[in-house]
Amino acid sequence: MKKRTLIIVTAIFGLFLLNSNAIAGYLDSGWENITVFDGIKKNTGNKQQKEWWNNKNEDEEVEPKAQIGQQWDLEGFFLSDGTDPSVQDNELAMVGGFNFVTGQGGIASGDIFIDTDMKNGYYEYVMDLDFSTFEYTVYESTEESKIGYITPNKAGPKETKKSPWTYKKGTGSAVSGYQGLALNYLSSGVGGNLKGSWHNVATVNLSFLGGNTDFQVLNTMQCGNDIMYGGGTSTAAVPEPATIFLLGSGLLGLFGFRKKLRKSNN
Repeated sequence: MKKRTLIIVTAIFGLFLLNSNAIAGYLDSGWENITVFDGIKKNTGNKQQKEWWNNKNEDEEVEPKAQIGQQWDLEGFFLSDGTDPSVQDNELAMVGGFNFVTGQGGIASGDIFIDTDMKNGYYEYVMDLDFSTFEYTVYESTEESKIGYITPNKAGPKETKKSPWTYKKGTGSAVSGYQGLALNYLSSGVGGNLKGSWHNVATVNLSFLGGNTDFQVLNTMQCGNDIMYGGGTSTAAVPEPATIFLLGSGLLGLFGFRKKLRKSNN
């Protein structure tokens, strides 16, 4: 009887866990919101406009005098925080109501620009996102002209006119091992406590920065209607369990050999 009761309780607990995991959003566990408010905040006579950007955050904010609505909203950057073993280290998630794959109203989505020294006035890396193949390649630059980024070339607010939005083909140097990588994409069940009726998330990896590297990250769409910043620190590489096991086994073997050698000498 006790055994049967234990089986039933275990089954119910298992179903509870499965249900909890099903309900939980993608960004609800193992991620830190690293979004930085862009500081673009002005008064406007448009009441509906105020509802969309009159706050000191990026969620449900578009830039002044720009198109409003969830479809134009860039909402946040999330960085894996190491608390969930199912989430890989140095994963970066870019979230928006804006559809990164199809764009919106003829306006295309932008690439991800990364600054690591925060002083030279240019971005050291750009992640060239290809939503037609769901792949990305990382390019590195040592001079602003090599990255060759392009400022928005369609109508948009003046506050974002100088912001880079896409990588210019043929400039910069591709980072070894970071060419044609899989671009993970999700358009439902995003989580992260974000507002709005729908979201899109594109996930890339920042391991090319190396461990313990401070960085700033930027993204905007072609028109510069909204702009999004983030800031964080990359995670240092942690030995894999298999590596730890092999190292431990080797140490135990050496310890055993030494003990045996002592016995033979005695």
